[in-house]
Order: sequence, then C-alpha cells, then structure tokens
Amino acid sequence: MELRQLGVEWIQPIIAFDRYCFPTDFWKEADWQELLEDARAKYYALMENGEIIGNVFCYNWTGEKDYLKIMNIAVHPAYRRKGLARKLLNYAAAKCAGSGLRRICGETRESNRAMQKAFENCGYVLNRVEKGYYQNPDESAYKYVLQMH
Repeated sequence: MELRQLGVEWIQPIIAFDRYCFPTDFWKEADWQELLEDARAKYYALMENGEIIGNVFCYNWTGEKDYLKIMNIAVHPAYRRKGLARKLLNYAAAKCAGSGLRRICGETRESNRAMQKAFENCGYVLNRVEKGYYQNPDESAYKYVLQMH
C-alpha cells in the first residue's frame, strides 16, 4: 500500500472510486475536473496494486480563509475498519502543518458514525451541526475542526 498524490490525469479512476464509495451522493465530473485543475486542491490516494483504496482530497485556503479544507475522504468498503481514515486524516494534518496553516476543517453526514469517530480520534472537535447540508438523502452535516499547534 502506498500513499501518493494523483492529478487530473487520474480523473476517471477518481470518479469511479467516488461513485463506488458514495453511490447516491457522488460529485459531478465537472466538479472533479475543475478542482483537480486547481493548484490549491490536492488529491492524495492510498493505492494498492494500482487501484485507489482510499483518498483524502484537500483544499488549501491560504490567504482567504486560512485553513485546510477536507473536501472528500473515503475508504473502499473492503478496507474499512483498518484505521485507514485515521491514516489519511493524519497525512492531511502533516500537509497542513507543512503549509503553515493552523486549522483543518471537514464534515461528515450525521449518520456516518465511523467518520465522526475517525475525526474525533484524530483530535478534531465537533464545531457545529448544519441542518440540511447534504442531499441524497437529506441529512445534517457534523462540521469538525482541528486546531494545529
């Protein structure tokens, strides 16, 4: 298993992975295309045998909002419950520390207890609950913040 940054040339495998992990609430291809072409967005993938098995997609808001935003994080269902989300979150924190940013923000669905636990196990604090944030199905978002030291 290796962790590496993937670019826009990987858009089709990235989209396929996103749709596999989030079959009812995946991103549109145009959104992936735009973000993957943005220099502030970084897609880091856990790879095994040339396949994506996990990802953390981060957006660096330096100079505007001054935090690192976790835009997307996912682990292939066959690899869940092995600490990989924690590994990805810790990798994002290391990238954030290296950039000089002092805060990371991310969110998950109200029903996604496993991701809430992963955030909390990595030191994130529940900042607020935003009602009606998600669609397909409609659900509140649990918004988390990690303050870097």
